Amino acid sequence: SIHVLGEGAWVKMHYDAPKILAEFPERIVTLPICEDGSVNFAAGASLLGVTPIINLVTADFALRAMDSICNTCAKLNFVLPDSEPRRTIVIQAEFLTAGPTTGQRPEMLFARIPGLNVVVPSTPVEAYELMREALEKPEVTVFFEDRMIRDDLTKEIDKQRSRVVRPFGNSAEPPQLTIVSYGLMRQVVETVLDEGGIQGNHCIHLIDLGVLWPLPTYIIHTSLQEQSQETAKLLIVEPDVLFGGIGAEIAAQVVEHFPGTLIRRLGAPRATISARPDERQLY
Repeated sequence: SIHVLGEGAWVKMHYDAPKILAEFPERIVTLPICEDGSVNFAAGASLLGVTPIINLVTADFALRAMDSICNTCAKLNFVLPDSEPRRTIVIQAEFLTAGPTTGQRPEMLFARIPGLNVVVPSTPVEAYELMREALEKPEVTVFFEDRMIRDDLTKEIDKQRSRVVRPFGNSAEPPQLTIVSYGLMRQVVETVLDEGGIQGNHCIHLIDLGVLWPLPTYIIHTSLQEQSQETAKLLIVEPDVLFGGIGAEIAAQVVEHFPGTLIRRLGAPRATISARPDERQLY
């Protein structure tokens, strides 16, 4: 029942998933350049028994479909009668950076909407597992992917299995620092820790969220519980704008449960991306 819909769907599958295109060409449907209409089309198709993966190309184009995503898809299962089966819809988009109207990261806008799940994988295996899970659940999932993740930074272990928590240093010792990240920044943080060569009895837990809603809070809490409550430390590194991001929500929840924790956040500035690569000033 799964169909891939969206503007440029055929071209995208040709380059990203040629085996799927070769085996199921009739399930790859290219739609007009009309993001809001395309998502509404996918919602209607789901009512007819189709499981749509509606591809919006970039995350910036998801802003053109806010109404259909947040008011139609998110409310679809809520308004269906009890006699009707719940519908599965996956709304897929990629983060790209190419100027002032791209590179925006609206993941937290959608994480606030009841009826939407939001995922941002950081490795190939995690993307596969989260997509399988999204297609098997009778829910609506907004599926963001970081196109900027470099293949040469993807370790062999990341091509074989998903790792939610990776310990650095002496894993036999309780962690002295918990780092939480997701998407593009998860690989960046891991590279920094690898190059830093954590030695001795130091232990750091790097947590890859993967899912922003429902937020896997229990993983963070478990790592913090293993730390000394008098010196517990949490670093949140997010690729999104720092103001109002997932880090703020995580920090607030941690303060409620572990009030003595020392928390620091790293994120992007609230600024517009320059249209010129050599232009350093941000407006």
